[in-house]
Amino acid sequence: MRRIYPAVFATCLAVTFVPRYAHGKSQPASPLPHLGVYRWGAPKGPAQVNTFAAWIGRPDVWAEDFEPSDQWGNVSSPTSWFFAPWQKWLREQKGRRLVLTVPMLVGPWNLSGPTTGPRAGKPVSLKLGAQGVYNHYYHLLAKNLVAYGLGKSTIRLGHEMNGGWYTWRASADPHDWPIYWRQIVTTMRSVKGADFQFVWNPASGYLQLPAEQVYPGDKYVDVIGLDLYDQCWAQDTYPIPPRDPAADADRRRELAWKSVLLNGDHGLKLWYNFAVQHRKPFAIPEWGVCNRSDGHGGGDDALFVRNMYEFMTTHRVLFDVYFDVSAGDGDHQLSPGSNGKPTTVFPLASATFRRLFGGNP
Repeated sequence: MRRIYPAVFATCLAVTFVPRYAHGKSQPASPLPHLGVYRWGAPKGPAQVNTFAAWIGRPDVWAEDFEPSDQWGNVSSPTSWFFAPWQKWLREQKGRRLVLTVPMLVGPWNLSGPTTGPRAGKPVSLKLGAQGVYNHYYHLLAKNLVAYGLGKSTIRLGHEMNGGWYTWRASADPHDWPIYWRQIVTTMRSVKGADFQFVWNPASGYLQLPAEQVYPGDKYVDVIGLDLYDQCWAQDTYPIPPRDPAADADRRRELAWKSVLLNGDHGLKLWYNFAVQHRKPFAIPEWGVCNRSDGHGGGDDALFVRNMYEFMTTHRVLFDVYFDVSAGDGDHQLSPGSNGKPTTVFPLASATFRRLFGGNP
């Protein structure tokens, strides 16, 4: 999902199992995956993750953050203002991890940097990345992560590549995208002390291309993930008419879940089966209820939260990250928090989430 983020961002995990059950068979009940949260980025992000953890009653909640993608220096070396706060947070509680979202290219989405002004620079491209031109930035990034005690972080590299909203969108160069991914992974793994887990992470739906076309190969992927939000454009789902009775609103929400989000083209079920076929752990690194300005979100949808819980307890999911913020392109925040938003606009979904995902499952 395209996001409008503040200037700073980050993320965490370790792969502990590989699914070994037969593809296509019904699955036994599974324990809940390890819960993570995105609550804005460093340097204030760690404190906000702690606030969420206290609210949900789980001190070992993992944290997700997003590296800036405005310039290479903020990819390779956001040290004292970005890495140091997460280093301190990681040391304060056993069981924590950082899930770090790392861009594959910098600059505006059209793949060319500004030609004038203070940020003027050479255009970037997936082709140059595939040739190894940017490897030194990722080598330095890995060295800095290790130096700050973050060498076991989970790396979401080039996430949501099947959409059109990021500089590294795969549709711009499907041939070179997976080659470039392999360059970065090989480079970062080569650093002494590095023990990263790399998450290959499309967004839900077909979007600009079927993401499996740019899968970089099992050797270069540790976890397969999917970002999934309660938003839908299918007929008779969203927007929900403002005067719809509750029963009809829930009918629309369940239709959105069953026909699109779960079983639709490149939906949750397809990507879960894809992970099983490749013998990789499956994760959900972003998910959330959704209010959108265009009405195509499910709103206060406790059904969506219950459906996600049911999926996670009947399938082996390694970790999930709730996107607990009110962002520029949609509101997802379930917990009370700062940022001028002391309460949630999703009271039913919030109560359901806290009941199902809180405490120590």
